[in-house]
Amino acid sequence: MQAESMRMSRGAPLHDRAAAPSRLWKWGGVAALLGIGLWVRTVPAGALLPVGWQATTPVNLYFANGSFLFPVSRRFHPGNELPRVVLEALLAGPRHSRTVDSVIPNDVKIRSFSVAAGVARIDLSGGIGEDDHAPMALAEITETMTRVPGIGSVAVSVRGRPLQAAGERTPLLYFPSADGLVAVPSQAGDARAALDAYLSGPPSAGMTGVPADVRLLTYDYDTRDRLLSIGFTYTPAVRTLALEKPERTRMLLLGLIASLTEFPGVRAVRLDFGGQSRLGLGECSDLLRSPQTRPALLNDERLLD
Repeated sequence: MQAESMRMSRGAPLHDRAAAPSRLWKWGGVAALLGIGLWVRTVPAGALLPVGWQATTPVNLYFANGSFLFPVSRRFHPGNELPRVVLEALLAGPRHSRTVDSVIPNDVKIRSFSVAAGVARIDLSGGIGEDDHAPMALAEITETMTRVPGIGSVAVSVRGRPLQAAGERTPLLYFPSADGLVAVPSQAGDARAALDAYLSGPPSAGMTGVPADVRLLTYDYDTRDRLLSIGFTYTPAVRTLALEKPERTRMLLLGLIASLTEFPGVRAVRLDFGGQSRLGLGECSDLLRSPQTRPALLNDERLLD
């Protein structure tokens, strides 16, 4: 027995024998982490999100912001009742009155609502079409509802009296302001016309546009991928804007992408400024030189005010 003990002590130092369980735990932990990693890669996208999060879809409610529109992004549960729920939310008015307002009176009710063949037919109890705010009220309804999946136009009536016969969505240009992205109606018939209108600058001094010294270098459209690639010059004004107002610069790029993806033929936009991989200190790097689809959230309601 004594010889056996001596052989064991000679075969492995005491501290090595004590560390062996620790090494086993260590390598066992690594194996477990690798196993978890492989399992996570096989889980469907969104399955690990909190319950209810992946079951919502963002919709933009268009409220008034002076003489323009202001999109407010809110999440709704999808389903057959989504169009009516969105309309009810619009009629209820904005939750953040400091930033936006609505010209639709709060007491307006839905008398009837239906969607057939892509047309939403809405009959309201009153309060619209009786003053100078009627065009803006109709714009709020039309621009909101035509951005709900399955709705291409809106016909509005009050107590059975037609106010609008199947109005379609208007292409909007999104310019950043101190409050967020403001939506400006445009007469552009395609993405190229919308880009020209965007580069001509915003209609208000309170909005930010692409610096005037920026020049368009390339405009390429891939019909197969519906990808629009646009190249601009990288100018000192762009660099200054990105350094001094990084958040405003980011909103400007998102607004340009949102403006161009207003058209169904444009699935994604790729922006390039003189081959730069970043603007300023790099806050916008993720938006440059790679395809960007339409932003799901324009002005996240949770971040307003």
